[in-house]
Amino acid sequence: MFPVMIDVTNQKIVIAGGGQIAFHKTENLLRFGICAHIISPDFHPGFEKLAAEGNVILHRKKVEWDDVKDAFLIMLVTDDAVANSRIASLAKKHGKLVVHAEQTDLGNAQIPAVLIRGKLMISVSTCGASPTLSKEIRDQLEDQFDERYDEYLEFLYNTRQYIKKHIDSRPERRKWLKKAAQSFYLDHPEERERYMAELTSVYPAL
Repeated sequence: MFPVMIDVTNQKIVIAGGGQIAFHKTENLLRFGICAHIISPDFHPGFEKLAAEGNVILHRKKVEWDDVKDAFLIMLVTDDAVANSRIASLAKKHGKLVVHAEQTDLGNAQIPAVLIRGKLMISVSTCGASPTLSKEIRDQLEDQFDERYDEYLEFLYNTRQYIKKHIDSRPERRKWLKKAAQSFYLDHPEERERYMAELTSVYPAL
């Protein structure tokens, strides 16, 4: 498996299945602002509320190839093993990303456990060996990478954008970026302000 971050903005995401597992996967997608198409003859009660709020698009039917052939990512969680395998095989042949919940080897993608702190995103995967362990490791990391990282990453982002815009010299850029990334600034917001004051003094905005 090759780890990669993908921008799925304006891409069609399909979940085949409408049960409890499908609902949990949909909730995870909503963390990233993804409005998925849900295909199933029946739906978990929570789906109706999500649909009324405009957070999902429901298709009350059994999944067929025509339903997913224009999808970018397909998650197969129906209770029909034959249908899951058939759609997975077709989808992979057509270059689609496929997550097969029951038999990961029939898909070509997996959804890791994810920890988000502002712009910090940490993914944990066991390559299908144990999703439960992935979640346990993610939960352990929550204590280490706490809410402090929200503001710290925002500081690093704003610093990088300013440096890219106002410093032409690459060695000079690296010097300032390396300084900003020191862990010292994580616990000292007043020092972050002092850093920015120094940076804007040496390289004032044009």
